[in-house]
Amino acid sequence: MNPSVSVIIPNYNHAPFLKERIDSVINQHYDNFEVIILDDCSKDNSREVIEQYRNHPKVKHIVYNEANSGSTFIQWHKGFRLAEGEYIWIAESDDVADLDFLAKLTAAINGDKSITIAASALYYIDEQGKVTGKGSISKTKKTKYYSGKDFIKSNMLLGNHLMNASSAIIRKSAIQDIPSNYTKLRASGDYLFWIELANCGNVVEVPLPLDYFRRSSSCVTFRLHASGVAFEEAHIVYNRLRELGCATGYYRHVIVGFRLWEISKSTRFSSADIKRHCLAIWKKETRTPRLDIALCYFHGAMRKTGRIIRNLW
Repeated sequence: MNPSVSVIIPNYNHAPFLKERIDSVINQHYDNFEVIILDDCSKDNSREVIEQYRNHPKVKHIVYNEANSGSTFIQWHKGFRLAEGEYIWIAESDDVADLDFLAKLTAAINGDKSITIAASALYYIDEQGKVTGKGSISKTKKTKYYSGKDFIKSNMLLGNHLMNASSAIIRKSAIQDIPSNYTKLRASGDYLFWIELANCGNVVEVPLPLDYFRRSSSCVTFRLHASGVAFEEAHIVYNRLRELGCATGYYRHVIVGFRLWEISKSTRFSSADIKRHCLAIWKKETRTPRLDIALCYFHGAMRKTGRIIRNLW
């Protein structure tokens, strides 16, 4: 009998956090799952930690790459091919999970085959595991159901608001229907992946913070921003959103305005030339950059007002 959930743990140089991560998976209160550990040619003592779980009954596969793939999204794709469960949980190797994570999210997705993503709220933690904040997709206080297109338009136009892969489980059958282009991206692979998956079905958001998302000083996001790659790839995702009919009319102007504002205000680029290059990419999308930036401000203010009103009710 196949497991209900396949848990993929893609690791690269996270030895200090790896035991805590694996333990938070194998000790889940939900029992019907398998574990797939993938190491992308780590240079630290990750292999030593992983080998402690070699004979654990929940660990189905341990795979060590002979050369680094250069992409966590390629590792995801490898794990998908090995997975036998109906659902998949990408449990990033430096994060931690509440022991009720699988029980709560499988309960939310079970019984409705139209749902392709079930995601929880999360806590942010630092390198020492101290909670530094709380986050969620929409700040909802109740379990929230979306059509896929509504989820994209509500939460994914101005960036990836499903902030951490570890906070979601996904329906494996839906992965077979999406393009693998996300594996070619370095900064926005997860952003494109969630959009493609939502486009294949519906989404449920559980307001409970069941994931502990570790933000470390070695985060590659900052390097990809400095090099401009993050904004180049955001443009690729933008073009896909237009193809899906989610970035047209007013929304197109808001997205372009947001990216122009984001680039203009940033002080993290490694050179002025890179900043000018990124601005040029996005300026080609509009004849009215100042109006687009103004619409972005207006859109943000309206969303904030809407959240306040909903919370009052």
